[in-house]
Amino acid sequence: MAKQQSSMGFFFLLMLALLILFDPRLRASLATIVDYIFFPLFGFNYQYPVLTIFIAGSIVIVISTIIRHFAIDWIEMAKMQHIVSSFQKEYREALRKQNKHMIKKLQKMQVDIMKMQSQLSAKQMKLMPITLLIFVPVFTWIWGFLENTPHYYFDTPWATHISFFRTSFIFPNWIWLYMLLSIPLTQIVQYILRLKWERKR
Repeated sequence: MAKQQSSMGFFFLLMLALLILFDPRLRASLATIVDYIFFPLFGFNYQYPVLTIFIAGSIVIVISTIIRHFAIDWIEMAKMQHIVSSFQKEYREALRKQNKHMIKKLQKMQVDIMKMQSQLSAKQMKLMPITLLIFVPVFTWIWGFLENTPHYYFDTPWATHISFFRTSFIFPNWIWLYMLLSIPLTQIVQYILRLKWERKR
């Protein structure tokens, strides 16, 4: 019952987030509120939009990664990874030897392992509403910021004068740029936090 309520709460927040993102009036209202804080700090008077996207995205990444790091039971996750790795190794060996008895036994174990993985994923899903509460305001602000910037193009090592708002592979280019800048930072922050945690352990 609690799991069902948690899922319903997440999907409600997800639908609310989509409504805000794709309703121009709601998006503009939320972006205006965030603008009072963000624009004086790193708006750079619209002169460096790529740097602005990187800094704004970094705020989301750092905060959400820190929350995730301290909310997840890393020992439990490490145990799960070890169980899955051992299972896959034994299963491959059983297939190689065509050991039908062992294959059948491992297939029964696989059901329990998948259940454990599902429970672990459900715990991680509980963090999604918090992430959305951080992500949506910043995302709407970046969107509004770029709509007001006089610089509608950015350059990359492989192409020049790429429009922020031209759609490439479903999403506008500025969203791809956001992801391109944020994914490496996510890995770096996670690595640093995990390294510090392992040293303490």
